[in-house]
Amino acid sequence: MSYRLSTGQLFTRALNPMLDVQKAVSKTQEQIATQKRVLTPADDPIASTRILQLNQELAGLDKYNNSLSTLKSRLEREEVALGSVSNLIQRAQELVATAGNGAISANERGYIATELQSVIDAMAQEMNARDANGEFLFAGYQGKTQPFVKGPDGRYQYNGDQGQRFIQAGPVTSIAANDSGYKVFMDVPGATPSAVARAGAGNQAQPPATISKPFITDQEQFSNFYPESVTIEFRPNNEVAPPGMNYTVKQISDGRVLSENVPFVPGRGINIKGAQVNIEGRPAVGDTFTLESTARKGLLEGLEDFVADLGRFSDSAADRTKLASSIENTIGNLGNAQEKLLNTRAAVGSRLNQVDAAKASNADFELVVRTTLSELSDLDYAEAISQLTQQTFVLEAAQATFTKITRLSLFNML
Repeated sequence: MSYRLSTGQLFTRALNPMLDVQKAVSKTQEQIATQKRVLTPADDPIASTRILQLNQELAGLDKYNNSLSTLKSRLEREEVALGSVSNLIQRAQELVATAGNGAISANERGYIATELQSVIDAMAQEMNARDANGEFLFAGYQGKTQPFVKGPDGRYQYNGDQGQRFIQAGPVTSIAANDSGYKVFMDVPGATPSAVARAGAGNQAQPPATISKPFITDQEQFSNFYPESVTIEFRPNNEVAPPGMNYTVKQISDGRVLSENVPFVPGRGINIKGAQVNIEGRPAVGDTFTLESTARKGLLEGLEDFVADLGRFSDSAADRTKLASSIENTIGNLGNAQEKLLNTRAAVGSRLNQVDAAKASNADFELVVRTTLSELSDLDYAEAISQLTQQTFVLEAAQATFTKITRLSLFNML
């Protein structure tokens, strides 16, 4: 049996192995250039899958580390703000104690009140501190809302909420990134019970009637009243003679009537169990106002009350007695606020330690991941160069052989 071999077949059979060797040489050269052993999933499917997983883990670590850097910056800024407020509390304590000096007159106490107001404003500035992104640190979830703002009465009001944000520091670890201004500066135990007042949400008067901040006229009586609260309800005009605006005061806990159908005079103080409030405007029939007793006293609120006391107490013996009581309460309130601040600073310090520990843990884990990734993907240079030398030698030999074969013909084969 005879076979015929065409010139095209002769060239193809010689060329294909040589191209395979050329391809192998090119791949080895690319591995050396990129310093990677696995260039495509086809090179090592199992290793490629693991390499992809490890790269995803590294990307996750980068995300956590960025979050930790942001978290550390926020906590450090919060720590600075809390430290500043703590120093201001110490200054306020000195001024309050100075006001108790019996040799100081009412006019001189006015100077102390002016300086205390500047201390209050400085505290509010620190309480409105922002982070590197411009968000307020003590506004809870309302990072874009300024938490402490002066109201129409010149007193500071809290406009944030009680939320606390958490930042993910690892796959299963999250760390608090802030403390709400309510928790740190408002929810402070008071030295004595105090009162808060608010208008009912469903009041109908237009324009709405307003209720003033409560003023404690008899601390002992109000302390005995605590923890009760009352509702001031405006009744129909025809319930009194002659007909006119009137209100009834009821105890909230049991509905007991404390005062019934009391004639109402706008702006005149309403005295309830040692507390006094003023209602301005003309409430509609059915409008309600609530007076609540509370064991809490905000830091700014306590100082603002004391500043008001300094302005209204004279040098009379009775007023000096009241001033002494106010000083005692204010010193107690400031001490409680300082303790709350120290506890918060300790919590912030603990979180900063958590951040440092998390960053160290992430660094250790990253080292392990990169070591494993290097073992799977990095090239063994000695082996690659030896392989390239061998492949080059085979390619050169194939090229030389191919050259000789292509010169053969029927005449020089005979």
